[in-house]
Amino acid sequence: MGKGTPIITLTTDFGSRDPFVGIMKGVILSINPAARLVDLTHHIERFNVEEALYTLSYSHLYFPPGTIHVVVVDPDVGSGRRPLLAQGNDSLFIAPDNGVLSFLFEGDEGCTVRAITSEKVMRHPVSQTFHGRDVFAPAAGWLSKGVKPGEVGEVITDYKGLNIPQLLISEHGVLGEIIHIDRFGNLITNIQKRHLEALMKKGKELIGETRGSQVRGIYSAYGENRSDNPGMIINSFDLLEIFCYKDNAHDKTGVERGERVHIYVGPKPSRQEPRSIVP
Repeated sequence: MGKGTPIITLTTDFGSRDPFVGIMKGVILSINPAARLVDLTHHIERFNVEEALYTLSYSHLYFPPGTIHVVVVDPDVGSGRRPLLAQGNDSLFIAPDNGVLSFLFEGDEGCTVRAITSEKVMRHPVSQTFHGRDVFAPAAGWLSKGVKPGEVGEVITDYKGLNIPQLLISEHGVLGEIIHIDRFGNLITNIQKRHLEALMKKGKELIGETRGSQVRGIYSAYGENRSDNPGMIINSFDLLEIFCYKDNAHDKTGVERGERVHIYVGPKPSRQEPRSIVP
């Protein structure tokens, strides 16, 4: 990616009805008209920092090195929380200090985090209610224009993290969690395909259990399960999800984000709780 033609992604909970996203783009383009802007999503659930974390953690992998990712899911805007610039995974991440970049802090040992303090990369005056316009967007614009990360602020180590749900894995099964419900009502878990390989090699039917109800069988395509019952599938991010063909698994099961999912094979083991912890 050549200098002067950077990619900047935008992830917010602003929606598309109000002009907030368009204004942020205007600020960036006023600083660097050559910037290439990508709307990752503006429909994160309002104030849902954890949903933004998972969305970005799987999406940023598909962008080229040097991409600047801007996240504005910021319920504490105008408070004492700091705006951050993180360098990791060969990219830059601009976000509030509320844990939304925890996947980066925990997954990249070489990650460097700075508090954005330089007034040279902010609009003035800085609003107490719209840091997306006055702090995050201009910082992205100036960085895309060639400003060095070291010019925006000092390195910090006391940034905030979120408690990312951990998997519990044993010979009996995998205990995970629903981390996202997409617009089709699919229940997406934090259980990756690799976590299920040992169970799948046993040659028996895989059973998922949540809220005391069972979901049986992993399908290779949604259309393979045309029954009225939910099924399981490994999605395009290699994550296990629960679905209903041409229906809404969320509505049908009543299962919500944050609820636990237990995956096992054959008869339910008498001791259900797996023992080892895997991130």
